[in-house]
Amino acid sequence: MSLDHGIPGNGLLLFFRVDDFDLALQRARSLVRRLEEEPHVNPNTKTKEFSLRDPTDITLRSVRYQRRKEAPAAHIELPP
Repeated sequence: MSLDHGIPGNGLLLFFRVDDFDLALQRARSLVRRLEEEPHVNPNTKTKEFSLRDPTDITLRSVRYQRRKEAPAAHIELPP
C-alpha cells in the first residue's frame, strides 16, 4: 500500500518514556495546536500519559517513566 492510498490514523503508535513529564508536556503543547489526548492516568499501567499527532499523522504518546522500587540488597553471612 502506498502513502497515497493509506487511511490517516491507522498504523503506527509510538510510546516514549520520559523522566520529566511536565517538561515533555510543556514542549508538546508548544509544538501542536491541540493534544490528541489530554494528560491522564492510564488505568491499566497507572502511569501519566498524553497523546499528540505529528505532522505525518503518527500518534505519539508520552508516558511518565516510573522507576520500580529496587529490592534491598541481600545480606548473606558466611561461616568463618
